[in-house]
Amino acid sequence: MIHTENLKDSIIVLPSAKPADERENAMFHTSYEIEKAFYSSIREGNVTKMKIQAQKLLESKITVGKMSDDKLRQIQYWAVCCIAVGMRYAIDGGAKERTAYNFADECIMKIDKMKNEEEMIAFLLEKSEELTAIVKESKTAGYPYAVKKCLNVIDARLFEKLNVQTVAESVGMSRDHLSKLFKEYIGMGIPDYIKKERLSAAREMLKDGMKISQAAYTVGFGSESYFIRCYREEYGKTPGQEKVSCPP
Repeated sequence: MIHTENLKDSIIVLPSAKPADERENAMFHTSYEIEKAFYSSIREGNVTKMKIQAQKLLESKITVGKMSDDKLRQIQYWAVCCIAVGMRYAIDGGAKERTAYNFADECIMKIDKMKNEEEMIAFLLEKSEELTAIVKESKTAGYPYAVKKCLNVIDARLFEKLNVQTVAESVGMSRDHLSKLFKEYIGMGIPDYIKKERLSAAREMLKDGMKISQAAYTVGFGSESYFIRCYREEYGKTPGQEKVSCPP
């Protein structure tokens, strides 16, 4: 889902650390709200949403403050900041402190040895997914293996043709047994969970300006009218109303 072509072109470094220069050049740090949406997806343990937010960041160009005159060191400093913030959001999401701190320390040690900007950005994307998965695992710690695997299958194949039978085959259980177990721990059936996750992903796409029809088909709805009906039932408003309420 995340396009990784020309990653180094996705980062813009402000020419100086002076606020007056920012205003003069009409260049400003990436907004807190955009960054918060990305890190919040890590805290939720939602890999699909994290990828959507990461793509949004890359496409909008990540603008960071000047921290060094050395170009490589500048990206290293920024990468370390990203790891530190992500680690704290992960702890807020339920990851064990020791696990999160050790994860961050290992990442920073690797960043320290890197000599290529694009390599560092790709590394951050990879580790963001791993960190999100750690949070997800912590949230499902008491679940049976079959339920965890079911959740992982749905997450990995969310936008594909997916139903109870295909999920059950991937997990290696009968559909009836898996359905009963899933509902016991998740509180809803597998089809409802898939629909809920697809609507959540579509909501992020709509907020980013995607057309309603495109969002509907991207996340796996075969009918735009059905998508609109389900969206209204889930969020209390239509996709069109959602787009109108989102700032440009």
